[in-house]
Formats: sequence, C-alpha cells, structure tokens
Amino acid sequence: MVYTTVKATTESTGFFDSPTTMNASVVMEKGMELVTAISPILSFQDFIILMSLIAYAILLVAFIGIVSNLLVIITCNKIGFSETINISYLALGISDLMASVIRCYGSILFLFDAMNTDLPFNPTSISVTTGFWPGQGFEKTTAFITASIALERCLCVQFPLHAKKIVTKRKTILSNVIIYIFAFVPSNLIHIVYRFKWVFNPARNRTILTNVCFETPLRYIISRALYAYYGTILHFTALIVVWTCTIFLAVGLKRKTVTKNENFKHSIVKEDKQKDLRLIKTVFLLAATYLACSTPTAATLLVPHFVS
Repeated sequence: MVYTTVKATTESTGFFDSPTTMNASVVMEKGMELVTAISPILSFQDFIILMSLIAYAILLVAFIGIVSNLLVIITCNKIGFSETINISYLALGISDLMASVIRCYGSILFLFDAMNTDLPFNPTSISVTTGFWPGQGFEKTTAFITASIALERCLCVQFPLHAKKIVTKRKTILSNVIIYIFAFVPSNLIHIVYRFKWVFNPARNRTILTNVCFETPLRYIISRALYAYYGTILHFTALIVVWTCTIFLAVGLKRKTVTKNENFKHSIVKEDKQKDLRLIKTVFLLAATYLACSTPTAATLLVPHFVS
C-alpha cells in the first residue's frame, strides 16, 4: 500500500517515467523525500485515509452540483432569455456542471488508485491532463461568470436609468464567450507537454497506460505559465472583482430596502421593485458563497510568498 501510494504521489507530481527514461531508484528516492516532508504533520497512511474521506465528500458535493446545475439549465431554458441575467445564469450553470462532472471523475480516479485497483491504466497519472487542468479551466470560468453577474447587477444598482443600455443581450453573450475562451481554452495547453504512453509497471508485472511528460524547457515554461495564470492572475482578478461588486451590492441593497416603500407607492411599480430586490439578493448570495469558498484558497496561495 505504501509503495503504491508513493508511486501514485511521485507520478502525480511529475516524477514518473518519461521519454528520458528516469531511473526507478530516483523515482522512489524522490517519492520518499515527499513522504519524509509531510511525515511530521501526518503519517502517510493517515494522509491517504484523510484524502479518501475528502474524495468521498467531493463525490457527494459534485453529485449535488450536477443535479442542481441541470435544474438551473432546464429552468433557464423554460423561463427564456428576455432578461440578460438569465443568459449569464445559463452560462454559469454549464461551466459549473462541467466542473462538477470533472471533479467527480477526478475523485473516482483517486479512489481507484488509493484502493490499489488493478486497472490497465494509472489513475493518478491520467487524471493530471484529463481531470485536474480541465477542472481548473471550468472552475475559473465559473468564477469569472460569477464576477460578471455581480458586475452586471452592480451597474444596474448604481446606474438604474442607463442599465438597459449598458447591459444588452449581445454584450452579455459576447462577454460570456470571451470568458470561456480566456478561462477554459488555455487549460488545454497542458496536452502540448504531456502524452499518453504504454509503460511497463514492475509492481504489477504488466504494461499500463500512463501520462508521460516531455523533459524539455518548453514543458517547464508551459507548466509554470499555467500555474501562474490559473493560480494567481485569474484567481485573484475574479476574487477582487467579486469582492468589490459585492460591497457595492450590499450598500445598494440596503439603500433600496430603505427607500422602496417611500418612493414607490403604485402597486405595479412596487412589485417590479420587489422583483429587482429579490434578484439582487440572489446575486448577492451567489457572490457571498463564492467569496466564502475562494478567499481561503487565495490566502493559501499568498502565504508561501511570505512564509517559507
């Protein structure tokens, strides 16, 4: 079990067999260095047990996400797209659905590897290009669509008389397409430096399918660029936009709540105003949930820059 775990860890971090034919003893040495690095915090067996429990939890949350986003997509299609916000909700539901599917798939692959199943492929290695990076792409797409929804509602609150001219259907569709291009498409660049290869595994005494990385300068350039792009640029840009818009939404929501009964006495106008308030509250809740989930990740990404 320990050997399988070490092997899975070394392969997932890039220390697996490659076109340069890395020596098996070097692989095990690097793997044991990783084990030694985390052993003061948690034993390796306990670490795998903990990660397995987390994987099961991710499966449950991902399943709920799949069902919920399917309902969102169906609802948006039934309601129609007379309102621009429904277009963004549909784009958000699609990206979040794909992110949930991929996270579910990645957790299953991890559990297959943790349980030492005798599969004709290496689950951890395969999940690098087919699970991790596509998941990053769709998650950042979800983040930026959330930011665009918050920005759209913020503009409607701050400039109510000009909101219809500022936010149009054409602009909303174009902005969502651009978000998909810039947030998801770059994640596929990882396929330039990784390829599938059949490799003989001495532990299983059989040939299995695995992901092999090219040991070239291009590999390190693309890998580091992707980590910087997804882990820093996209993550913090979306987080800052959502934080800023959420603050303005909170202020605007409070102002509208105070003045809604004072300035609008006609029942039809009041009903429209209450509908607008419900929409703002929904967007505010959506943004607050994203901030609650993403801010700890941002803190984790920042800490290593200040603490070795």
